[in-house]
Amino acid sequence: MSTIKLNGTTSGSSIIKAPDSGSTNQTFTLPDSTGSFIADNGSGQVGIGTTTHHDATTKLTVAGRINTSNGTATGSMNYGGGAVVNMGALTNHPVNLMVNNSTKWVIDTSGNLIAEGGGGIVLGNTSYAAANELDDYEEGDWTPVVHDVSNNLATMHSLTAGKYTKIGRVVTVTGNVRTTSLNSASGGLYISGLPFNSAAGNGFHAAGSIANGENFAITASESLTMYMSANSSKLRIDIYDSSQGITIMTNSQWSSDGQIAISVTYFAA
Repeated sequence: MSTIKLNGTTSGSSIIKAPDSGSTNQTFTLPDSTGSFIADNGSGQVGIGTTTHHDATTKLTVAGRINTSNGTATGSMNYGGGAVVNMGALTNHPVNLMVNNSTKWVIDTSGNLIAEGGGGIVLGNTSYAAANELDDYEEGDWTPVVHDVSNNLATMHSLTAGKYTKIGRVVTVTGNVRTTSLNSASGGLYISGLPFNSAAGNGFHAAGSIANGENFAITASESLTMYMSANSSKLRIDIYDSSQGITIMTNSQWSSDGQIAISVTYFAA
């Protein structure tokens, strides 16, 4: 059976000795009146390593580092001037940040911050507002496809490729669009394969630029552009060939080996 002995020393410190199952005593030293290992000021405020608290509502103050034996939450915390919070976890384990007993943010083992709870980052405001919430970011590849209004597809060259970036609802796509044959495509030409549909509404129409074009049956004074209507999944290829504006580019104006480099920014649905 273990026993506890409390012995005063000439320096004023006390020692608690609790023998283990062997013959070696376990020793814990409590500092004398000039120290503060664990202190209660009589008002329900407890300090570990300190007797100073931030304010009267502070119930527990810890001076120095806080570590757990299994490493699930290690670090140092200081409140007030020079506040520092360091958080850690077991090797190959993420850190979860919880609100109302539910995980909202996760720092994964690669250091990525993930809004797992469906929230976002509020910018430019001191409280939540949907208009200030950045809740989505994505980037990747898309594959442009040329076709007519009846969805008759052209054969695309192996060099055809596209990239996109989506920040919130704003999508920017670029691409190299090149065919080897129009097959049975006829009439007005379109480009599909976009990563997101455009939003519905009169304010969500978009125009794109064509930085380069090759192998077309158009005159030297004519130029190409693109148009994307609201609530759409495709780009229409247009030609500035009229004193009144544009007409839709047709299969007779796009040669079998036609090629364009495109860029367009639009709002996703």
